[in-house]
Amino acid sequence: MICSAEKSLSPICDFLKEYAASGKARLHMPGHKGQAPEEYPDFLRQSMPFDLTEVQGADALYEAEGIIGRSEELTAELYGAGCSCYSAGGSTLSILAMVSAAVRRFGKKILAVRNAHLAFVNACVLTGADPVWVFPAYDRETGLCLPVTPEEAGAAMDRCPDAKIFYLTSPDYYGVLADVEGIAREVHRRGGILLCDSAHGSHLPFSPGAAHPMALGADLCCDSPHKTLPVLTGGGLLHGGSLFSKEELKAAMSLFGSTSPSYLIMASLDACQCWLRREGKAAFAALDARVRRTEEQLRRQGVTLLERKSDCTKITLDCQRMGYTHGEMAALLRQAGLEPEFCGGGKIVLMVSPQTPEEDFVRLEQALRLPLRPVIPYPEATLQPRRVLTVREAAMAPSEEVPVDETVGRIAAVSRISCPPGIPVVCAGEEIGEEEKILLKNSGIFSIFVIK
Repeated sequence: MICSAEKSLSPICDFLKEYAASGKARLHMPGHKGQAPEEYPDFLRQSMPFDLTEVQGADALYEAEGIIGRSEELTAELYGAGCSCYSAGGSTLSILAMVSAAVRRFGKKILAVRNAHLAFVNACVLTGADPVWVFPAYDRETGLCLPVTPEEAGAAMDRCPDAKIFYLTSPDYYGVLADVEGIAREVHRRGGILLCDSAHGSHLPFSPGAAHPMALGADLCCDSPHKTLPVLTGGGLLHGGSLFSKEELKAAMSLFGSTSPSYLIMASLDACQCWLRREGKAAFAALDARVRRTEEQLRRQGVTLLERKSDCTKITLDCQRMGYTHGEMAALLRQAGLEPEFCGGGKIVLMVSPQTPEEDFVRLEQALRLPLRPVIPYPEATLQPRRVLTVREAAMAPSEEVPVDETVGRIAAVSRISCPPGIPVVCAGEEIGEEEKILLKNSGIFSIFVIK
């Protein structure tokens, strides 16, 4: 060790700063040696002295016993988790790892609510897990599925008693929270475990009136702090409760993660946990109050919002109920210098955080002073494609690429998504019907690999 960083409240950041100032000869990776060529832009030049590899004292991500382990322990305290593991590969790495750890202990059959991210489907391909989809009720008024209920989760497990893993996404991409506590109760009552994709919920322990899935009974949970917290893109977390040891989760992560994780990403996770400890609750209380004021102002202007949204980092516009397509509304926002997170399905999702400047809320309120038009109705129902093969069988089968117009009756060899939010339109192994064909084309997908 060259410093006492392990005892600090931001051990990774402190180590990187001390190493950069130490004057050591960097006869190790990375190749930039802490310096950049003159023609590099300033922002890269300024970051390179702190971009390290796993040198002595820097700990190792998948065998964390030093500064990384210390920072992870501090994070686990904040989230009320038995353990927390850093990811430099976002929630994608965390999802791959938690599915791998779960199927190794509880079998390969997984009940999963259909709004799961593509990363979950890919995890099933890689691990051989067999997802059984749970399709919650559809709400034609908003064109979205309702959150799955505890009763629906319990009924799904009763229909498939050999499935002991239930996979849930909460909050969803639109800012809607499921009843995680109730679902966990029903899953546990039947001898199962609950995996929760909370990629958009890393702020929940600090948000007024909210609670994190780990506090509500989830057994494994992933977060993407880079989505809603001041963390560099790619910063993720995997939390475990009492059923899985940290060593078990780290081993699962090492199957899929790079052996050269970004120390800049990990340093941002480290700095963030320190910031949350000092300012998190106050910062999100202020954000919650500001978002409520903006939403009330928008309602007075006639803007229709997704009212069941309960996440203060999202403002979700229901364009079609105002008579606009999401494309038209997005164009109007961009003309006003506002770039939305997501436009699709008649909705626009706007993401905010404690770092959103006041002027952006004001610009949004001014940009949405729009004349209202007749409502554009949503379709009658959502899709429930017929599964023919498992996702792994289909993904490994010989395939050919064909135009989507020629796919009716064919079996998808790949999972295709509307991105964002990354939810599968059709999964590998499912038969493509007329409705699936239309939805693929509406999502900008005009060719797809199908099984020969």
